[in-house]
Amino acid sequence: MTKRGFRRKPSPSHIIWVRGADRGSGSGKKQFDSGHFEKWATRAGFDFERETRVDHDRAEEPRTQHRVVFRWGTSDSETISLGDEEWSMGAQQTPRTFIEIDDAGMARIKGWTVEATLDVVEMRHKGADLLIESADGEKKRLNAHKFVSDPRKQQQGDT
Repeated sequence: MTKRGFRRKPSPSHIIWVRGADRGSGSGKKQFDSGHFEKWATRAGFDFERETRVDHDRAEEPRTQHRVVFRWGTSDSETISLGDEEWSMGAQQTPRTFIEIDDAGMARIKGWTVEATLDVVEMRHKGADLLIESADGEKKRLNAHKFVSDPRKQQQGDT
């Protein structure tokens, strides 16, 4: 997938798109405007991170991951014993709900109750919503603000 230097972006709101031949056939060239993805996250009030690592659900080689974190959580502290020695690892902040896209346009979405991996051929934003189409034709509308509050806690409060 190529970086910047786009000729014609389908619209100013596009983050991922396929230029050229039929996008469903895989013969077009996928484009990812990671800078625009970061700007969208910042304007919507979410944290943005970028790191290079291997995500074995999407690839076996290291790729740059572009992650928008909607809600942070805390991992539990853990104590590990080996023989007479004991190590403690403290609790740390971890992404709880997020969307993460690698340089090849493969996305990992983690919500409160669901986690999915998609081969994205088109993604654009409309306000705080991300409109996503995958290579298999599946369309999703991700309302980012719904990833901030845990709906399970809201349901418990209603009963």
